[in-house]
Amino acid sequence: MDGPLGQCVEVTALGGVAEVTLLRPPGGGWLDAAQRAELLSAITAAGTEPKAILLRAADRMFASHADAGPDLPDPDDAAQPSLASLCLAIETSPVPVVVFLEGLVSGAAAEIALAAQMRLATPAARLAFPAARLGRISGAGGTQRLPRLIGADYALRLLISGKPVAAPEALIIGLVDQVIEDAAPDDALARAKALALTPPARPQPEGSAFLAAVKKARAAAAPGSLAMALADCAEAALLLPDEQGYAFEAALAQERDALPQTAALAHLLRAERLASGAPEPLRDVTTDPVQRPALVGASPQLSALALMMLARGLPVTVLEPDREKLVPMLQTIASRQEAAVQAGTLSAAQRDADWARLRPVADVSGLEQADLVVIAAETPVPALRRQVPVLVMGRGDLPDGAFRLVLSGRVAELCLPVSCPAEPAAKAMAFLRRIGQTVVLTGPQSPMGIAGRLAGASGAALRALMTSGVLPEAIYAALTDFGMVSPALPKVAADAAPRAMPGDEIINRWLGALANEGVRVVASGLAMTASDVDLVAVHGLGLPADCGGPLHHAEQRGLMILRRDLRIWGAEADVWVPVPALDTLVSAGRGFQGSVRTG
Repeated sequence: MDGPLGQCVEVTALGGVAEVTLLRPPGGGWLDAAQRAELLSAITAAGTEPKAILLRAADRMFASHADAGPDLPDPDDAAQPSLASLCLAIETSPVPVVVFLEGLVSGAAAEIALAAQMRLATPAARLAFPAARLGRISGAGGTQRLPRLIGADYALRLLISGKPVAAPEALIIGLVDQVIEDAAPDDALARAKALALTPPARPQPEGSAFLAAVKKARAAAAPGSLAMALADCAEAALLLPDEQGYAFEAALAQERDALPQTAALAHLLRAERLASGAPEPLRDVTTDPVQRPALVGASPQLSALALMMLARGLPVTVLEPDREKLVPMLQTIASRQEAAVQAGTLSAAQRDADWARLRPVADVSGLEQADLVVIAAETPVPALRRQVPVLVMGRGDLPDGAFRLVLSGRVAELCLPVSCPAEPAAKAMAFLRRIGQTVVLTGPQSPMGIAGRLAGASGAALRALMTSGVLPEAIYAALTDFGMVSPALPKVAADAAPRAMPGDEIINRWLGALANEGVRVVASGLAMTASDVDLVAVHGLGLPADCGGPLHHAEQRGLMILRRDLRIWGAEADVWVPVPALDTLVSAGRGFQGSVRTG
């Protein structure tokens, strides 16, 4: 049966091999129910006539997302055929199914690869099982097949970390059967078809080593954690028959998906993907990448930016005529690089190469070749070529065409003026993403950005608690138990009598203040979406990811509960007085996915 099976699968028969090619679905989801159904039909329709079925992806990317993100929970997951039933059909096919892996093989695609009888890969292929990023277990059988294939030790490392493994290493550990070195795609495919006719024998895992790896993983795992659940699954892979092992995995997968932490992590991943898109006016804009960035002024934030740029191989020019300011900045960069060398994350040779690309200059003539300039806070903006994107930090006035930039953690808040030129805006966004920042677009209302507004609300809530008599050590303990790393408390001269307050109330009051301010910044237009507030809170201010951010946390508790609590706490401090937009949301029966802008 040659030709397209539908819109998602194409079948070609040649030389005893049925080649089944997955096509990118038009307007559909990768490996959604429609594509799963077509793939299952192609495999079953092959019958026993071909000697092998070679499965590959037409666009050389056998993954759902280019960032190797896990497959998010979706109602489509329950549609038939499920991913689990498709993988089982591949595994039990009377004709051996061989997958040809090119590029990224992640999530659901990696599950299908495990179900096949043989895996062939190009040298650039990578495999990943990234559901750990969401605290999930796929439920498609991967926790059973992977340990049986490569042993519990390597399998648990891959499943717990979620990190991709390159084809050469995958070959060594037995995850792929052969790496095909042919450079030409047609030659590599021809070789894959030839190899598909000779599936290898599989050695059985050695029981004592298998159980020792499970025991080791359990010893390092926290009770109730994903790592503990994965260790249980790996043990089941050795001790249970296939059918019971798959049922055991499916039960644990269902339990994990029901956890609030899983929903929070999924919310954040959706927020990241939403932020990674370009606004409508910029979607079709193409621009040359930034090659010669420059920094004007000296500050800790510009030191961090310089390190990010150097780590990506970029030359960095620093304009700071005041030697007393320049030297400490260069010392900071040097000390952080030296610490990285001592920690083994940076080689001495790379440090020296990075340092050679760092060029201090004393006047604006040194910026003539710059194709993007970042200005430190409280630093005058020099005269520059008009077409060069200029990113200004701090409260100073913005020159025409410049963009406001607010950095916090690994989040870059970028304010795009209404009339900004498209090409500089696209170039600035691409540059910030290239150096590892999550870009959140904001409105122009506040040079403090979302991060500054949230940090202000956080400080105000903590000061109010301490002023009312809650002991700093109780607040610190509550924040650290919640997942904040070394939280900084404001200095308050509290004269009130000591006030006992449970840790969960301290956290609810603190998160309530953050959520209240989050509603305010969305209502004002500073934040484009509620999910941007959560992104900044988690990746910028350091809130634990498994809370999902203050607005997600508030929505899970209930907006009426939040408003009730704020009305009670508002008698103690203004930071808890509910903003009017919260009333709008409650009265309309909407969550934060609806608009809270009230003008």
